[in-house]
Amino acid sequence: MSVAGECGFSSEEVLNVRFPLHRACRDGDMPALHALLHSDTHRAELLTEDSFYGWTPIHWAAHFGRLECVMQLVQVGCGVNSLTSRFAQTPAHIAAFGGHPQCLMWLLQAGADLNRQDYVGETPLHKAARAGSVECINALLIQGAKADLRNASGLTGADLAHAQGFSECARLLSNAQNQQQLGRFNGFSTNNSVERPRGFSNGIPSRKRSFGCTESSQFKKARTGDLDLQMRLMSGMNGSGGENLMDTVRAELGPALSSTTGGNGSITGSFAPIGLVEQDEGLRMEDSSTSAPKEMEIFTVAAMQIPCRCTNSYAYL
Repeated sequence: MSVAGECGFSSEEVLNVRFPLHRACRDGDMPALHALLHSDTHRAELLTEDSFYGWTPIHWAAHFGRLECVMQLVQVGCGVNSLTSRFAQTPAHIAAFGGHPQCLMWLLQAGADLNRQDYVGETPLHKAARAGSVECINALLIQGAKADLRNASGLTGADLAHAQGFSECARLLSNAQNQQQLGRFNGFSTNNSVERPRGFSNGIPSRKRSFGCTESSQFKKARTGDLDLQMRLMSGMNGSGGENLMDTVRAELGPALSSTTGGNGSITGSFAPIGLVEQDEGLRMEDSSTSAPKEMEIFTVAAMQIPCRCTNSYAYL
């Protein structure tokens, strides 16, 4: 039976007779609500939509800010994201439009979708902006509501607040929208969680390299000290200082040769001396005596000029 067919009855009488659960939630009548919920006949009406607005009992309780009724209805099985069939609105939409921040906050903490859009694309934040409720706007923003979502007409919550003449709400929503867009641009998500940038170990050099060595290089730096020594040896062989060549080697490499030379600087043991032979193509190192056993050979790396005891291979220190 529709409301139009109920001639002679006021809307209040229709609400009392046909929708007693809705009426109890509207008035916050907890004794009547408890009594109706214990009746199987009326308990089946928890999801019934009235013929006025198409709301269920929890939508009525949310619109009038009856928090105790909302809590009781959720406890007996009503969903915090229950949608109306006519406008696809949740209790959070209704509570925000009614301007009830306590009821809205409880719904959000109970799991209500704060960014759910209704049949015209509006979220609870749009409804709070239409109502000019600063408290509801703050409650939604604290929980992470997106201030830049637009409805079917392309309007944000700030646009709606400005159109309704709520300058404080419009300014609050505009600031929140700018901060959220800036946060996403800088690598932060809307719930204030940091998104790490990719590459270069998140901006931190590895432990193996200091901050002064962060450039990419595949090559090692040359040892200038060894190069200077080699150049002096070359000049000594070509010039007049050839007779002082061994003295120069002993002075430069005295500690390194301490294990293989005696007190007078001569090479001791069974190791063969190393001679220098000048040829037309250049200079080369030549063994002047019989070679030692292979496992005890001494090789001299030209770039280092340090004799190394190796096994059939050159040692690069």
